[in-house]
Amino acid sequence: MRKLVATTAFTAVLALAASPVPAQTPYYQNKQLRVLVGFTPGGGTDLFGRIVAEGLARSIEGKPNVVVQNMPGASSVVAMNYFVQKAPHDGTFVLIASGQSLMRVVLGLDGSKAKMSEMHPLVASPMGRITYASPSTGIKSLKDLMHPKEPLVAGVPEVISSIDMVLGLHLVKANFRAVFGYPGKAETRIALLRNEVNVDSQATPLFETAVRPVIKEGKALPLFGQGFMEGEQLVRDPAAPDIPTAAEAYREIHGVDPSGPSWEAYKASVRAAGNGGKIMLMHSDIEPAARAALQKAVNTMIKDPEYLKKAESVLEGYGFNTGAGLDATVAAIAQTKQENITWLQELLTRDFKLKFN
Repeated sequence: MRKLVATTAFTAVLALAASPVPAQTPYYQNKQLRVLVGFTPGGGTDLFGRIVAEGLARSIEGKPNVVVQNMPGASSVVAMNYFVQKAPHDGTFVLIASGQSLMRVVLGLDGSKAKMSEMHPLVASPMGRITYASPSTGIKSLKDLMHPKEPLVAGVPEVISSIDMVLGLHLVKANFRAVFGYPGKAETRIALLRNEVNVDSQATPLFETAVRPVIKEGKALPLFGQGFMEGEQLVRDPAAPDIPTAAEAYREIHGVDPSGPSWEAYKASVRAAGNGGKIMLMHSDIEPAARAALQKAVNTMIKDPEYLKKAESVLEGYGFNTGAGLDATVAAIAQTKQENITWLQELLTRDFKLKFN
């Protein structure tokens, strides 16, 4: 009898071991994932959000219904506030923002309620920018920035959108004044050609297609590029490798490397607006299963040749940035020293009348 019981028990154990283990239900199965975009439809950041939403729909396990929701206002501040204060923190919302939006958070721009610690990056597409001038300035070399033939006048739609040019000119210690009232960067480019202003900056892809031809005609000249941060080093934009960075411009003009609050503020702006470019964020306190599912989906998405081919025109040659490198970039932005934030706040208050919380 004991032998029979033992044999029966052993058989039951074997049967249990051979039984298939029920597969765990994917976290996003039967859920809806909202991709919140802080800008109006049709712009560069919106297009990035839509191509990322498409990638998530292709790649995320459980095949949730992925919906893009535009929430424009105050250059994405409205959407960022909603994301951290009202949207569920369960993984059913992700936020599409620009790197310049991150600068607003770090600076505590008036009206911004979000904190860097409340958001974690998933994927970004970097974006370069290049500052250039009119020949009417008489600038032949970078040293001429210190004594142009006419006062430098920069076209600025809104200061954070032109932070690369504003901080770059401050970094190299060029004297300039800003002219406001332009709806966007396309209008400042035209304003330079009309001699309304004599300094402008444009995103590198537009610089290459619209400004390079004008340079060849002798109607504009490049000054410096925003570049990208690699650790503590500012490197040239790979899409415009012939254009020196603002740090190189400083060295040529002053004979030493840049340093001090203006340099630290500039690096923070490059990490945000340059390396951050266009970025997708999730809540820092998101459920672990949702975090894992989203990160896995992103990793699958950026290795999908068919999808990458489709995303090529939106990414404008810069590709995707994710993982440890992006995490380190956003962490470095968040860790900008208060003394450097204060320096930048005082500059923007004095020269551009911005207000901070």
